[in-house]
Amino acid sequence: MTEDDCRAVLERIRWPNGPECPHCGVGSPSVVAIAGKSHRPGLYLCSACRRQFTVTVGTPLEGTKLPLKLWIGAAHLLNSHQPIAVREIERALGVTYKTAWKVVQRLLAGVKNYEGPLRVFGEPVRAHLRPLRPDDRNTLPAWRRVQRKMMRGNYRAPRVPTALGALPAQFFPLATRAHLERTECFICWIIGVGKDEAADSGRH
Repeated sequence: MTEDDCRAVLERIRWPNGPECPHCGVGSPSVVAIAGKSHRPGLYLCSACRRQFTVTVGTPLEGTKLPLKLWIGAAHLLNSHQPIAVREIERALGVTYKTAWKVVQRLLAGVKNYEGPLRVFGEPVRAHLRPLRPDDRNTLPAWRRVQRKMMRGNYRAPRVPTALGALPAQFFPLATRAHLERTECFICWIIGVGKDEAADSGRH
């Protein structure tokens, strides 16, 4: 699994209908790929706002110097059937504990407002991944209001991301299809698709 393979997977998940500028929201034909040895792979230019971007811009992966393979591998491990420790991710990915811990924390921070059937840390399907104590838009009183809505049964959770089959089995030969779909849904949420558009984009 090369970096180009990983980038192609992320692009297919985030942009099922072709690249879109994360700055102004326009797509083809205003967005073109920038080729050449002087530019890093996966770089695009938006002719509408004249800004450059890659698939990781505006996501928890933006600015990372770690290989995309490591991020996808960590997301896959987090969505295994059994709970997994950071030490296990460290050994499986061949990185230091500090790196593994930072990757896990950044991935989980990307789903802190999610309420849906993602099986992070082996959560059973019937149980939902509860939103963690929010740090950005929610205060403690706001979180209490959400909890009361959940208890009354009138809390509207964000739409569940739809797996598009973008993560091929050869990435993880021993993984089941269900595991691949959980990983892809998790990545959808991480890179921003799951928050609003995942359900719609999955129908295209």
